[in-house]
Amino acid sequence: MKIFISLIVGLVLGVVVGISSLQMPSVQQEIGKSLGSHMLIEVESPLGFDETLVKLEENAKYLGWKVPSKWKINFQNNLKKVTGVDIGKNEVLKMCEPEAAAKILVHDEYKLLTTMMPCTISVYEKSNGKTYISIMNMEMLGMIYGGVIAEIAAELAPQMMEMIKLDE
Repeated sequence: MKIFISLIVGLVLGVVVGISSLQMPSVQQEIGKSLGSHMLIEVESPLGFDETLVKLEENAKYLGWKVPSKWKINFQNNLKKVTGVDIGKNEVLKMCEPEAAAKILVHDEYKLLTTMMPCTISVYEKSNGKTYISIMNMEMLGMIYGGVIAEIAAELAPQMMEMIKLDE
């Protein structure tokens, strides 16, 4: 009997995972490709590396997000110092929408999400010489957690998508 129940549960989970992987969120359809789980969105920047960093920070601040200078990380330099390997241009901006963070973190069951806070936007240059931006897929995060997280993700996802729209 246990084997039969395990088989049924496995079958149901397989169907759910299969269906969810086919239903790519609208953000993904509009903007870019994803990596595996669809938790990350990557877009090519129309700007150069340095200009992309400046414009992203401007956009974030315009939308009311906080981007403290101590939250900027030069990943390229840090890894080169430690490993001697140059990964190419790669910087990380960490930013926070304080009102949204507060709405989440007042709930004990969501305190574990501080692992993903503040939001991280990565800017890097690939070997093709082009600059790319990577962000977390807030819509997917909302789908995974539901409840308060889904409500806040619905607010923040459009802001993040607006943030990464860069004009030349």
